[in-house]
Amino acid sequence: MNQWGASFFRYLIFGTVFLLAACASQEQIAPQATVGLTQVRAQAVQLKQQLSRTTDAARTLSKSSGSELSSSLESVSANLDSLKSTLGVSRQAVRSAQDQITAYFANWEKQSRTMSEEMQKTSKQRQAEAAASFQSLRASIDAVRAGIWPYIDDMSETVKYLRTDQTKNGVDAVSSRLNSTIDSEPAIQRDLDTVISQIDAIMAAK
Repeated sequence: MNQWGASFFRYLIFGTVFLLAACASQEQIAPQATVGLTQVRAQAVQLKQQLSRTTDAARTLSKSSGSELSSSLESVSANLDSLKSTLGVSRQAVRSAQDQITAYFANWEKQSRTMSEEMQKTSKQRQAEAAASFQSLRASIDAVRAGIWPYIDDMSETVKYLRTDQTKNGVDAVSSRLNSTIDSEPAIQRDLDTVISQIDAIMAAK
């Protein structure tokens, strides 16, 4: 598992399980505990947007020839760099969320020690229920990871190849792979939509 996917899953699952468990003793999730998840969600939205721009540029490249090919290639390259950069920012957002959730968890754990045995039992039960309900989130994040890195790798190799061979035969040689990479984008977008929806559900938990 790559660093972004592993970190995203580990920290987000930890935070969501804890936050839902905390709801057993609180009317709603404390704002200071959800700021990090809000940032992670925002980065997921940006990732969707940049992925779409990269695919649009690739689609234009697939139809380019002659003097248009060079500028179309540069557009794909620039958008691909932005996509990689967005992934890096997303990783930082996850780390920030982890710090906030960890601090909130430490405070909640301290407060729980003053609760009755019944309330402590209820909290533990909620944690178990939340852990079970978030198996689908793991699948969604794994799916994003499994889709986006091959997308980036394939697109990067296509760009690298066309920098050395911009003849018609060169374009034809990578056409099938480029179109296949383009066709993989909708599935990644759907998986990102699922992750965003699940974060929204967490944020709305009462």
